[in-house]
Amino acid sequence: MANNKVYKINDIDQLRLLGDPLKLRLVQAFAEGAKTTKDVATELGESVTKLYRHVDALHDAGLLEVVRETPKRGTVERTFQAIAQRFEVEHSLLSGQSSEGGNEAVRELLRAGEMEILRALEATADDEDPNLVVTRFRVKGSHEQITRLRESLEEWLETVQQDQEELSDDCEEAGAMIAFYPIVPNE
Repeated sequence: MANNKVYKINDIDQLRLLGDPLKLRLVQAFAEGAKTTKDVATELGESVTKLYRHVDALHDAGLLEVVRETPKRGTVERTFQAIAQRFEVEHSLLSGQSSEGGNEAVRELLRAGEMEILRALEATADDEDPNLVVTRFRVKGSHEQITRLRESLEEWLETVQQDQEELSDDCEEAGAMIAFYPIVPNE
């Protein structure tokens, strides 16, 4: 299990790495528990040689840690795990002087989510019950109501994260992209 439940990303390079769909899938796989690159390659249906440089980049950026090294036929097999189960972007990274790089990193994350959503829409086009929800909405309320809504969302994320610890091998996977933000009027 990952050491920390939540890691606040405050480095633009880390955010850019997680904007890459394959690297994000790798971090998610390693967040489930300690695994070798070969284990994750099998799990994701990817070539192990293709993944080595991506895993090294995530490790070099501090998003993966080595939990074990095992000698294997003249080389060393490393077992990694993600440093957290969930990654959140530190607000300060996206504002102020960092905003240009932060904005581009957010665009990359949104594009990665967009690609997943479009693939899901295409794959479920003929399903009568596709188990798919795509929505965008705004809510209005008092400061206290908005604060309670944000806190409820954070509690839900904690519950989902705790449920992940009790998963069996025959589970399904779903994605969600959540952004909770104040509406800023057009000038």
